Formats: sequence, structure tokens, C-alpha cells
Amino acid sequence: MLQRRFNIFVKVRVLKSEKGFLLVAALTLLSTLTLLGTTAFLLSSTDIKIGGNFRNNQAALQVAMAGAEHGREAFRVENLASSDAGSFSDELNSSTRKGANGALDGYSTTTDDQAIASGTMNGVSYAAYLTNDAVDGSSNTTDSNGKVLITSVATGASNSKAQVQIIVQVNTSAASSPSVVYSKGDVTGNGSSLTITGNDSCGASTALSPIYTKDPATTNLNGSPTLSGSPSEPQHGTMDIDIEALIDTFQPGATSTLTDDQSGTTYGESTNYVTVYSDTNNPPNTQGLKLQNVTGYGILLVKGDLTLGGGFTWNGLIYATGSVTLNGGGGAGINVQGQIYSGTSTVTDVTVNGSNTLGYDSCKVKKALASQAFKVVSWKQNY
Repeated sequence: MLQRRFNIFVKVRVLKSEKGFLLVAALTLLSTLTLLGTTAFLLSSTDIKIGGNFRNNQAALQVAMAGAEHGREAFRVENLASSDAGSFSDELNSSTRKGANGALDGYSTTTDDQAIASGTMNGVSYAAYLTNDAVDGSSNTTDSNGKVLITSVATGASNSKAQVQIIVQVNTSAASSPSVVYSKGDVTGNGSSLTITGNDSCGASTALSPIYTKDPATTNLNGSPTLSGSPSEPQHGTMDIDIEALIDTFQPGATSTLTDDQSGTTYGESTNYVTVYSDTNNPPNTQGLKLQNVTGYGILLVKGDLTLGGGFTWNGLIYATGSVTLNGGGGAGINVQGQIYSGTSTVTDVTVNGSNTLGYDSCKVKKALASQAFKVVSWKQNY
């Protein structure tokens, strides 16, 4: 009996001691859930901040890249007004670009240089600055290699910042030709009304020879055409210019594409040089491209044969992978101020008949090349 009472007493005491068990369990569970919720909130908040910072940094980088391109285009437009036919010295020496210290400093947190391009995109501001490249020395205002550095800096939300640097190069492809007319095939000049001069009409570059043919091609002159330059006689040699590759390089920048013959049209103007492209195989033009009474400023690119008729005037560069025939006559002659390139690996000829005036003008050649975006030879992001 005594033992039974003792057992009942123990059970009662145990039951009384467990009266707060559910409360403790509930509080423990609530604390655990609170801890898990707080941890999840902190993790998600951190992820949101990381994502936001990544978004801001990416936005700044994209705008910095766009700023570099804006600077490249603004620099090209400025270069059009330069009288220097072979370098960027005029642009580097611009008094409007240098700050109060009269020096070319480029980008720094304390720079006083004038940006060549600036603006705001999607709430991100940018500015692009010009300096010389490392070879010439960044602050050097004399360009010896036709290359300059553009630094674009963009600043966005939450102090995000990005810096992109590109080195751009002047287009010098035409400088490889030593003459007004370059041909991989024979050049035939007929008549005393033909004039070809390699003397630079704008006086910025040394004179060229009037004609150059790639061996074994030759120059055949009939009548008494007038030739001048340095040297004044037609030249020949092994120089092999890849005209088709040049056309492929310039074609993406074409502003007009010709699919058939043209007469009485004008392309570009003296203040706006353009690029005109024609592939005589697409669509097929079995007789090649024929242009008559056409005036143009810039670069003419022709894949196939090219025939020029009376009243044709071009200021700049002409590239053709096929033969080139100039048929000037009567009072409507042909006038080309710049350079002509003809031929591919297949032998193709240049034939000049009637009244034609072909002359070298390095300023117009440069303006034609400047109608194309400057080549980017180096790109990097600074951290």
C-alpha cells in the first residue's frame, strides 16, 4: 500500500513538472523560425544588393563602351576638318581641348581637358577624353604613327564607375599606292585629251607617279597624253595591293548600294563624304556597273567591271576588282580627283579614252577615308 501511494505521488509530481513543456516547445519553434526567417531575409537582401551593384556596374560599363564609340565618331568628324593628310597632330594640338594649364592631360579625377564627347544614357553620365598613344607619349601633341588613345569614363547609381580605353588608327590604306592609277593589268591611254597628274593638288603630301602597273602588266600610251608627277613616267613593279580585301573592309560602312547602272545622280557632297558599294554579281549585271553624269564624294567600291561615261566626276577613291574603262568625250569629260585602284588576282585592264582628267588630291583622299569609322586596334577596361 505504501509503495502504491509512493508511485502515485511520483507520477503526480512528474505530471506537474511537465505543465510548461508545450510552451517551451512552442517558444523554441518560434525562435527557430524567427532565426531562419532573419537568415533568409539577410541572404536575400545581400543577393539583392549584389544584384543591384552588378546591374549598376554593368550599366556603367555599357555606357562607357558607348561613350568610347561616341568619342571615336566625334573624333572622326573633327578629323574631317583637318588639313593634315597623314596624322592626328592637328586634333591633339587643338587649343579648345586643352584646359587652363595649356597641356593635354586626358582623363584624371582633376583633369581640366575638354572632353571630345559626353552625355547621359539611362541615368549614367559619361565623358570621353583624347590623348596620344603610349608610343608617342600620352601628353605629346605630335602624332608620328597615326594612333591616339580615347578614354571613356562612365558614372552611375551607387557610385558605380567604369573606364574603357581604345586606341584608334587613321585609315592609311590608300597611302600604299604610289600612283594616281594603280592596276594589276595593262593600262591603255588613248588620245591627247588625257591628263594624269600625281602632283598633290592640295599641297599636303609628296607627289605620286601618274600610273603604276603590277608586273608583268605594262602601260601603253597612244597619242600625246599629259603625264606629270614624281616620277612623271609610268612605273611598274611587284607591289601587290589586295583590292578585294580593301573593298570588304570598307563595305560595311557603305551609305549607298547600287544594284544597276546610274545616270544623273549625286552621292555625298563636299562637306559629307560617303561610301558607295556595288556587287555586279548580286544582282547579276553582266556588263558591269556603268556610271554616267554621276558626281560623287567619298569612296566608290565595285566588285566587278566598272565603266565611266561622260560627265562623271569623283572626289576621293575608286576601287574595282574588275576592269575600269573611262570613256570621256565631247564637252562632258571625266574628272577624278583622288586615286583609282583596279584588279584582283585575275588580270584586268584599265582603259582611258577621250577627254579625262585624273589627278591626285591627298586632302580628298583623306576625307574619303575619314568617312569610314577609324579602326580600333586596341580595347581594354580599366578597373
